[in-house]
Amino acid sequence: MNDWNSNQYTKFEKERTQPSIDLIHRIDILPKSILDIGCGPGNSTNQLYENFPAANILGIDSSDNMLDKARKSYSHLNFRKYVIPDDIDSIGNFDLIFSNACLHWIPNHKSLFPILMGKLNHGGMLAVQMPLVQNALFYKVLNQLVSTDKWRKLSNIRIFHNLEPNETYDILKEISSDVTMWETTYYHIVPSHSYIIDWYKGSGLRPYLDVLSQTEETEFLNELLEMIEKNYQLQSDNSVILKMPRLFFTAIK
Repeated sequence: MNDWNSNQYTKFEKERTQPSIDLIHRIDILPKSILDIGCGPGNSTNQLYENFPAANILGIDSSDNMLDKARKSYSHLNFRKYVIPDDIDSIGNFDLIFSNACLHWIPNHKSLFPILMGKLNHGGMLAVQMPLVQNALFYKVLNQLVSTDKWRKLSNIRIFHNLEPNETYDILKEISSDVTMWETTYYHIVPSHSYIIDWYKGSGLRPYLDVLSQTEETEFLNELLEMIEKNYQLQSDNSVILKMPRLFFTAIK
């Protein structure tokens, strides 16, 4: 998969940052050291800094493009390139391991979560937010499109690896002294149906568009837009509500 486009991603920076703010507000420990996994353009890392200014904070990501953006936007913070879980042994332990909208990209949560909990100091916290992509209307529409004969070559692309919430809980309860979970559905108001595609071009559509030619991409997005227009109603002011369900959890070591 091609590298992320930080400019595309941050077109909706306020909306993408809000879940990290909401997750931070549920952190009831005072960490001295924090690891932000999948820091992206640094927006979540900066929120951690604003809430825990005395902590030693490290933001990590596998994307050079995202890290360049983060370093330019938040030069007062520390960012490094790491791939999780491959590089986890080269990183120290932390009081708080935080991840906003990242871990659903990483497979094998049954082994991933114990690895992350193992990098916590005693009494430390793992705090995570992941989109519930399996419940999102957009991905239901997308899956309908890629299951057609015309776009069937895209149907085998698997980009998300999050489990059902009850499965996630069963993993965490075996490795944690306390687990808290909740779900929030965000209602993002966008000006038109095309903005929904613009949103996902910065995230979930990337692996699909990577394998298409420029001509195919245009055709694919046009057909996707037609389906979005049929499934997302216009509001009285011609705006569209993009519902984004997200799962949150905190787990104490």
